[in-house]
Amino acid sequence: MNIESPTTRRRPHGLASRRVWFTAVTVPVCLWALVALAALIGQRWRADLGWIGLHAAALGVATNAIVTWSDYFVDALMRGAASSKARQIGVLAGLNVGILALIGGIEAALNPLVTAGAALVVVAIVVHCASLWRRSRGALTTRLGSTVVGYYIACAGWFVAAGVFGFLMTTAGGGHLNRYLLAHIASAVLGWLGLAVIGTLVTLWPTILRTRMVPGAQTDARRALPLLNIALAVVVIGGVIGRGRLSALGLLGYLACLGFTLAAMVRAARVKPPRSFAARSVIAGMAWLVGTLVVATVIAAMGPDTATIMNRLTALAWPLLAGFAAQLIAGSMAYLLPVVIGGGPAMVRRRNRVMDLASNTRLVAANGAGLGLLLPLPAAGRVAMIAVAAACVAAFLVLVVATAVVRRPLQMADVPPARTHGFEAMLGVGVLVIALAIATAISPATMVGKGTASGAGSSGAVGNGQSQHVSVEAHDMKFTPNTIDVPAGTHLFIDVKNTDTGGMVHDLVLASGATSGRLSPGASGTLDAGVISASTDAWCSIAGHKQMGMTMKINASGAAPAGGAAAASSPSATHATPDPNAQMTADPWDAALQPAGPETEHRITLDVTEKEVEVAPGVRQLRWVYNGQAPGPVLRGHVGDKFAVTLINHGTMGHSIDFHAGALAPDGPMRTIQPGEQLTYDFTATKSGVWMYHCATAPMSLHIANGMFGAVIIDPPGLTQVDKEYLIIQSDHWYGAQGEGNDAARIGDGNPDAVVFNGYANQYDAHPLPATVGNRIRFWVLDIGPNEPISFHMVGGQFDTVWAEGAFRLECGYQPAAGVDPACGTLGPGGSQTLSLGPAEGGYVEMVAPEAGHYKFINHVMSDAEKGAHGTLEVSAG
Repeated sequence: MNIESPTTRRRPHGLASRRVWFTAVTVPVCLWALVALAALIGQRWRADLGWIGLHAAALGVATNAIVTWSDYFVDALMRGAASSKARQIGVLAGLNVGILALIGGIEAALNPLVTAGAALVVVAIVVHCASLWRRSRGALTTRLGSTVVGYYIACAGWFVAAGVFGFLMTTAGGGHLNRYLLAHIASAVLGWLGLAVIGTLVTLWPTILRTRMVPGAQTDARRALPLLNIALAVVVIGGVIGRGRLSALGLLGYLACLGFTLAAMVRAARVKPPRSFAARSVIAGMAWLVGTLVVATVIAAMGPDTATIMNRLTALAWPLLAGFAAQLIAGSMAYLLPVVIGGGPAMVRRRNRVMDLASNTRLVAANGAGLGLLLPLPAAGRVAMIAVAAACVAAFLVLVVATAVVRRPLQMADVPPARTHGFEAMLGVGVLVIALAIATAISPATMVGKGTASGAGSSGAVGNGQSQHVSVEAHDMKFTPNTIDVPAGTHLFIDVKNTDTGGMVHDLVLASGATSGRLSPGASGTLDAGVISASTDAWCSIAGHKQMGMTMKINASGAAPAGGAAAASSPSATHATPDPNAQMTADPWDAALQPAGPETEHRITLDVTEKEVEVAPGVRQLRWVYNGQAPGPVLRGHVGDKFAVTLINHGTMGHSIDFHAGALAPDGPMRTIQPGEQLTYDFTATKSGVWMYHCATAPMSLHIANGMFGAVIIDPPGLTQVDKEYLIIQSDHWYGAQGEGNDAARIGDGNPDAVVFNGYANQYDAHPLPATVGNRIRFWVLDIGPNEPISFHMVGGQFDTVWAEGAFRLECGYQPAAGVDPACGTLGPGGSQTLSLGPAEGGYVEMVAPEAGHYKFINHVMSDAEKGAHGTLEVSAG
């Protein structure tokens, strides 16, 4: 038997090794940082990526880091048993799976996945902090350890609160959405992130500086904790009740309490000045926190309402997460990784050297880029600043990897002479200048100029050496000002800000093609219009906004108007036309209806997407659709039924929904939501009818014409079953060019290219609706419009029952009266030729086909029937 000496020590292997463990848990932080960076870059082309980027940074990067390092600090401060690796792995796995499910569920419009993901994330944080509390109770607790754990427990409570407010946002409407959003952000950023950072810095800051904690720092931190929680509660309450000034008071209190931490940091820095990347990154992060809190306090105090406050506060999201949180995490990791990986003092010094490589260059470049993104730079300048910030993030991640793999300890011969920090800082400034110079040389306006209309904003035009900046606001379907006068030859820059309080995205596009890019409410962008040598036009390119009046005129004084520019701004004179020799290749829309089920509560998800579809033989058009179809899904129920509809916008612009079957204030549930957002629309069906639902975002005519509509059938009490039920929904088409949407400029001209049933011209001639002789057939009819009426007629048939807009016009051949057999066992002598309806009206008719044959159902406004409002009922002998 071999007995090892009691003095023999085995080196831990696998995850028991600190080097392996902390290298492994750093991987998720780095991967989520890459996701956040990719989303930040990608939101230029897809607006909803901004949401993904923010949550990848807050949940993926920051939350993983807090969970990992709070566990480390509790082990270090509490003289008890180390935490279980199995528990830590379970917490981190649950956290990251939950984040993936949450983000993936939002993208895929799967509400159960979103709920499961959010719940898993919250459970992971609760389990983690419960473990911290349990270990602190069972250890030889120090006052410092108790204080730090208190901060971690408090921040976990605010994380749960942030989750609750996030859930409430999905069901809120109107002003409540912005109120819950303010509470959600305050709980997440100032509660979860802020308290975790403040509690950790009590001990981490003097450790980074390699000095002792200043006297009174721990006591001040302990006293500040309840005050910070009270201040944060005031911020949240002010947000929930819509009192901006109360939130401002809470923010002011939070800032005052933060002063305890900042004072301790300053006193420690006087003892040992900060020289490492870790220390200076922490300082930069705290500066961003203080700066954004000051700005947020002013915004909350000055904002007239919650919606305006939130529109302005959105500009602070990235400064808080990238400027504050990211730099705190980077600074902490830069110090902690070399220490926890271990290997002796020489190896720690070697890893510190790696982390400090070009530290001042990176800090100046990163923070300069962050400040640049807050300025009204041209689009090319913003791209340059994002590129610099991305390069700094990438450099840090590379250094993290290098730190983990370094093997050779630092020898005294390797120590170089003292660095010139000023030189490194100048290099950082140089990086920014070079990036802007490159952006200027290859700016989008320069490239667009190669194809501009002659004389209007062309890069090849001869300038007068002058430049002019003009500020323009986009709001309420107009630009203010909507006319700009500049001397011919002036290089014009237009600073565009979206101040729309209705949640609409806007942009500004010149006839030359130069654009500001799409701007969410509160966002700004600069359009480089180039040298203006002739008058030109500009407009908002969001579908239908130009037709609603979002146009602008740029007048070049001293120059003749440029005909080319005007031509460029005019709508295309060409539009798709049906091919008389083509056949229908699309699947027909199923007009057959099933009876209403017994359920009294209906939960439906409507997902908005964009889809190119065939709308007539040989004609393909871009449609905005609910759940991939136009018309959208048919909802059916009884009077008194409750409907809960979740609307998710996966389109490229703002959309909304309006259910005529519900009676409620439109402010909240009918609001426009931007790409990546969702809302819940709850209503109770108190009246019977065949009701229209549609997008209510301006211009409604275009959104409806482009396919954003559907039907809700609420059965009248006592409605009898019949042999066949069909739904016919009429709508109007103004074809754009092949593969494009409806021509917005022609919708108001009263002359549609097609009037169709259920989204496709003459589809039921190609695919007749079946019936049998003797069948009682009920046709529900809904006129969507947006413009054309319908006079629904069955060629060869007669209607014995006509019900429209909630009441009978004719019942089983009789005038409506008590005692009429609703099953029409006995028919009266009365009959009807048509059911006439205007846009947004609906009803039903019933008939029995007397013999086999092909009965044509049409809109008896004959010019509309000839444009596609035509179908066939094929009656067989049975």
